[in-house]
Amino acid sequence: MKEIIKKIYYYIDNKFYFKLLYLFVSLTFVTILQGVPGLNLLKYVAFVWGIILILLMIIEDYKRRKIYKFDIPLAIFIIVTLVFNLIAYRNIENIQVWMFNLILFITIFTVDVFKNKKIMIKELNIITCFYTIFMFIASIFSLIMRFSEKTIEMKGIIFGGTKGVFANENALSIATALAIVMCIYLNYVSKSNRLKIFWLANIILQAITMIGSDGRSAYFIVMAMAFTFIFVYNKNKYLRFLLVLIPILMCGIFFQLDKNNIRNFTSGRSSLWTSAAIVIDEHPLTGVGYNDLVEAVRGARETDDLPGLEFGGLHNIYMQTATVNGIISLLLLLIFIGMILMFIVQHLDKLKRKEKLQMTTLTSLIIGILVVNLFESSLIYIVSFISMIFWIYLGYLVSILDNKNIE
Repeated sequence: MKEIIKKIYYYIDNKFYFKLLYLFVSLTFVTILQGVPGLNLLKYVAFVWGIILILLMIIEDYKRRKIYKFDIPLAIFIIVTLVFNLIAYRNIENIQVWMFNLILFITIFTVDVFKNKKIMIKELNIITCFYTIFMFIASIFSLIMRFSEKTIEMKGIIFGGTKGVFANENALSIATALAIVMCIYLNYVSKSNRLKIFWLANIILQAITMIGSDGRSAYFIVMAMAFTFIFVYNKNKYLRFLLVLIPILMCGIFFQLDKNNIRNFTSGRSSLWTSAAIVIDEHPLTGVGYNDLVEAVRGARETDDLPGLEFGGLHNIYMQTATVNGIISLLLLLIFIGMILMFIVQHLDKLKRKEKLQMTTLTSLIIGILVVNLFESSLIYIVSFISMIFWIYLGYLVSILDNKNIE
């Protein structure tokens, strides 16, 4: 009996299996799999498992967690948003959203530099293989549905056409772009020529699907990969400063353009941001809470031009964070992102040849998701394959780069 309990504890306390499950659950939300009977129950299993892992972390696992400087702003973000949820906008849904953020920050984003480095890399590669094979199958069926002009209606959503087996074109395009970066990484780490051929074939398949989906956000991930390699492989501090400054200046110039041009380029998202800016101005410190986000943005000004608000939020996670939890919370999140990216770049600068190539590719995945979230709201607050990939890979990157345990 004691051995059985030990085995159960081993599997429950194993975050690798938990991450795989939650990643799969997040993929079912945006694909045709959402119509499979019984799969919906997995989200409750994953949520409860996440809460159990948090409790185990508090009781025991904290001993295996090295504390970093970038943990400080993230911890303050958790505390501040909890206080706001308990005082400023008390609501069960807001608490549930806060608990999901807690699961993201503590159990999905896990840093373990004391675990064997080779095991960490093996786990990362398994998760990467799982996602790329899933997307290989999804892209094949998406292309078949598109060229055969076959559609399937499920739960009020029509699958097929340019979105294939995904709920919308943007989700499909982003999913394929992430798969391309992962396949490039797997091609670097694979020793088998047959596997290399498969990953290259998958890159071509994902690229075809991405182009055909008409989702523009995916191209930011490809651009981010080029940007990351230029930044990492050129150590000149002035060039790096310019590489950071130029995108900021371009954003500033962009918002000085004609409002109609901005609206067309952003597919109406700028209308959401205009309304959100009014809400932020009225509630700068605490925000309005996740539960009241839609109502507050709709009530900010008289307009029906708020595309995708109900299901996609503000389509800008940084604007959404300020609207939901206030400017202080946004600053804490940005400080965390800035600090952890600096940490990663400092460690990448110490690497050489093949390992540097592999880790830089994975870093570009993180950068790409951060850029995409200028037009999406899928980094925190919701169960999304984008948020899952970001926090899973961020944790593994830190764990591998700062890991000296290679025995």
